Amino acid sequence: MTRATPTPRRPRAPASASQQRLDPIGGLAAWPIAPVVALIVVTYAIAATVSRPHEIQIEELAVSAVAALIIAAAVLVWSARPDLAPFTRSRAIVVVALGLVAHVLAAASAWQYNGMIQDDFAPIGLGLLLLALAPFRPWKEILALGGISAIIVGAAALVQSPFLGVRTPPALFAIIAMTQVLAPSLAAAAFSRQIVNSIHRWQTDARRAIRGRTEENRDLLAHEVVDHRVKNLGADVLPFLADVLERDAVTAADVKRARSLAFQVRRVLVAEVDHTWLDDLIERERTALTERGLNPLCVIADPERRATAFDSDQRAAAGAILVALCTLKGFDPTSLVVQIDGSGPAPADTAQVTQAFGARGALPTPATDTTTTDTTTIAIVTAAQEQAAAQARTPAQAQLKPRSRSTGERAVDTITIQAGISLPPYQRRRALRPYLSVLRAVFSQVRVTSRHPLLTLEFDADRSGSNSTKGI
Repeated sequence: MTRATPTPRRPRAPASASQQRLDPIGGLAAWPIAPVVALIVVTYAIAATVSRPHEIQIEELAVSAVAALIIAAAVLVWSARPDLAPFTRSRAIVVVALGLVAHVLAAASAWQYNGMIQDDFAPIGLGLLLLALAPFRPWKEILALGGISAIIVGAAALVQSPFLGVRTPPALFAIIAMTQVLAPSLAAAAFSRQIVNSIHRWQTDARRAIRGRTEENRDLLAHEVVDHRVKNLGADVLPFLADVLERDAVTAADVKRARSLAFQVRRVLVAEVDHTWLDDLIERERTALTERGLNPLCVIADPERRATAFDSDQRAAAGAILVALCTLKGFDPTSLVVQIDGSGPAPADTAQVTQAFGARGALPTPATDTTTTDTTTIAIVTAAQEQAAAQARTPAQAQLKPRSRSTGERAVDTITIQAGISLPPYQRRRALRPYLSVLRAVFSQVRVTSRHPLLTLEFDADRSGSNSTKGI
């Protein structure tokens, strides 16, 4: 009897995940929910207060209740702004706390004169505020805030039950009041949980497919890289080898020429090995600026090649902001400076280099007992192997050096971008707001300094295992 292969279980989404954190672009699309809900809450609170003057005994408390709900709605809209992402837990607690204060003040303003609780604006407004948190906060947190709020609202209804115009069991009043808060909270929690699980499943399947595709093409890509390098040598090296083979003799000038070519090959390989995705990105933008008739001067300072440690999300976010700056109206093409430094050791990313230029990727080394022409070939072809070996020794030597950091300290890479933008402040903020929202969702710390016309962006990439824990 054959045993069925168990289906691998999908990893669960982290408890602190939200739509805004997992899908920053989708979070931008969900932002209009906050001002719409805030407008509804404020309008209903004012209308309900004005339409019940006979129930209000203390006007100051009634006005204070409406003011507290207006502040709660304003905090919701301000906290949900894309340029202030992510929506933190403390902001959500402030919104809910202000809604509860509004409910207590409204109940006190109509104490002993409240005809019914079904038309009270505070529980309904509080429920709508909780509903608006769905795209921004985890479902467990929304459920907890909604449960606590429902208990407080239900307790207030029990206390008011002897003075209400309708005679019915007090528990029924409590259930009605709690439902006004609990129903929107459950809806928001269900939406947050479903959308987070859907995004997490999609991301997991995408990463698995990319990983499988990469493993299939790894060897093929390595050989293609080597073939590309050999073709690039055709202008100098291959004609020289053909001339030596044709003459069937090696002179002192040939040896000197072979040594010079080997040095050139080594220099080219070192330059290409040190090339990172950031260099390629800046080179493309420099070319685009040149095609527009500009004379760009874009500087990259990454001596330890820390850009190689950025994951796909971080590279996409950093690349998007760089492209946005270079295409922004008022951008000074001679002012862009990108610098990367960090507190931890430089990333060791030479495994791919060794595979591409080392024993598996380089051309076979000729036997040492052949002709002198083969000696010349060895000097040229094995330059890549020597470079790969030198690069591979670097991580091992770095591990032998004493480290000043403690074991539990995080390894953080900080990227700093400076550019001159000749735009008014409000236009600059409006143009960069979507990109800053994505940066704050991907990187652990984002700092923006604006001294016209210089704009400075700093954001940290955590290499300790968890990318961003800010605001959880």
